[in-house]
Amino acid sequence: MDVVSTRRQVISVAVAIAGVGGVELGTNEVARSAAAAAGKYPIIGGEALGKLVSINDGFPPGDIRRYGIVANDPAAASANAKAFKELVAPAGKFSGSVRFPNVSGSDVYHFDDVIVFHDDIRVDLSGSSLMFHKISQLDDANSGFLFALRNFQLENGSIVVDYEMARGITSAGSAIHIGNRGADSVHVAPTYDSRLSMPLGNVVLRNLRIASNVVNGNAIEMTGGLSGVTVENVWIDGGGRLKGGIYYEFGWATPGPTNLRETSHAHNLRFVNITVNNLNHTAGAAVTLAGAYNSILENLYVDGAAAAFVGTPGESLNYRPWKGVDQIGVKRTIVLRNIIASRIGGTAITFTGAQRAANGYLAARVVTSAVQTDLGDYYIDGFAIDGTSNGWGILTSAGKVGIRNGRISGFQRGIVLTDDCTQASIDSVDVVGCAQAAIQLDMPSTIWNPPRAKLGEIRNCFLAGNSTQMAGAYPAIDLNTCAGFLIQDNRIGYEPAHDGQAESTQGNAIQLGARCSRVLCLGNYVGGVGAGAVAYFSSLHAQTNGNTIQLPGGSITTHGCWDGVTARRQVVAFAPVITINATGGEQYDIDATSAVNFRINIPLNPVNDKVICMTLRNSTDGALGHATWDGVFRMSSWTNPSSGHNRSIMFRYEGSYWLQIAQTGVDIPN
Repeated sequence: MDVVSTRRQVISVAVAIAGVGGVELGTNEVARSAAAAAGKYPIIGGEALGKLVSINDGFPPGDIRRYGIVANDPAAASANAKAFKELVAPAGKFSGSVRFPNVSGSDVYHFDDVIVFHDDIRVDLSGSSLMFHKISQLDDANSGFLFALRNFQLENGSIVVDYEMARGITSAGSAIHIGNRGADSVHVAPTYDSRLSMPLGNVVLRNLRIASNVVNGNAIEMTGGLSGVTVENVWIDGGGRLKGGIYYEFGWATPGPTNLRETSHAHNLRFVNITVNNLNHTAGAAVTLAGAYNSILENLYVDGAAAAFVGTPGESLNYRPWKGVDQIGVKRTIVLRNIIASRIGGTAITFTGAQRAANGYLAARVVTSAVQTDLGDYYIDGFAIDGTSNGWGILTSAGKVGIRNGRISGFQRGIVLTDDCTQASIDSVDVVGCAQAAIQLDMPSTIWNPPRAKLGEIRNCFLAGNSTQMAGAYPAIDLNTCAGFLIQDNRIGYEPAHDGQAESTQGNAIQLGARCSRVLCLGNYVGGVGAGAVAYFSSLHAQTNGNTIQLPGGSITTHGCWDGVTARRQVVAFAPVITINATGGEQYDIDATSAVNFRINIPLNPVNDKVICMTLRNSTDGALGHATWDGVFRMSSWTNPSSGHNRSIMFRYEGSYWLQIAQTGVDIPN
């Protein structure tokens, strides 16, 4: 199928969708029609101020037909665009409300040019649809079909965009463009926020359906130091071609050399009840905020996209925010609530709080690691995201991040924190069916060298059925480079009694790297692990660094050094070579069942100042074979217990040797 026919299909479907929800003529329309029957409507208010000439004064002021704009005629696109531009031109004086009547219930108004709005205009589509079809040209860059800077409202209808962005043109063809940055667009005067008499923003977009086929384009674009923007009840369909749904990028507060400018940043943004479907699956996101702060996104539904949300400081790094306006709030805080995303082709949610200056316009400046990190805080509460092994569920390098009350499934990894994120709280999140780790908290970063130690918590989570790529290879929780972390009350691994199936793929339940300290694993329940894995894995073999296991449930197998007690008494199998794991236990019982010679080997995972007691029971009918104790045990002479008896010995580990504390010295009946 060729591109033209594909575009026609997209547009025909979109127009059909746009017709749904048309409204009948209300009582006000009937009254206006009666007035028109009695005579002509005079020029009033904003019309007179704008020196507008009514084309058809049989229609009331504000009715778009009054100014010569007609519905349902594709051939009228140029005339409609010319008339609409003259009506709302920024150089004009008109302000107030304009209305697109939906007489048939599915009226479509055609346009073929960018419409730039004067301040203080409200557009009510009344259930009708606007169709934008334009041949791409250089002047389209950084602009959209409906283009407004401030004090603007658009609601109650549909916009269909049929636009092919030509090579070399960027940020063109959006249905709606709000704000401006510097000289980005030729359609408005250069915009530097500190020099504006009235700030950008005070915009409402609501009850809108947008269908677009713009490859590498966005449905709604916003730029500059906007404040007070509400986008509510908006549906976006990309037809499999559109790159992004809603896209925002920071502005310029001051002119001058780029790397010396102060930047302006949108704030008090509110996105509510947003639905985005059928975007390009390889690039872009349903919502992108690059340089915004103090903003809320709630009730986002995404089906078919590369990503659901991307938050980033952009090239600005929030480095020189607008003095007196953005200095306090910048970097704080983006909040997401109630996010649903399915058929995600890449990483579903990205919270960027660390970025290299060398990758943008600040490359010429010498900046410290501190300048390139802790650039934004993010919080998400209530979400369900499903994707493929081509991406991750949530990736964050935020200064602080809170992730709670959600479910992640099907990705390569569930939650990934880079080492630039130094404070994290993950609470009540399910991660299931991912190809590798459920939660990875040690993605390397090169901004700080060595990396900074993180603090945080993982609580009340369910992590199971991950590591599907290679059974047993990837842990549920992978943590490193921390100065303190609480891992509490998590259920890890499937268990037949709880889930109706056993854990067969997920590796170590909790895995700590060598740079972990003060990790408290408290009250976790490990239902099962994959073959060859353990419940608690530490890379430390000479000290614990304060990493502790307390009140574990389910599987309590360990590797490496841990403080705390997983099983106070452990039974050790009798064999010619006996090796105990010094982590987790205090009492080690060895039941000798044969007269073979045996050796007590160097204990695994010794912990400084750990005290253990070893009891050897003679369960044979005669004397035991010769016992050899490894030289690591510093002890008095040892005598094996006689048949039916046992002897015990206590040691304390002092860093190199196990020093004897006490020995029974006599046989004790079994």
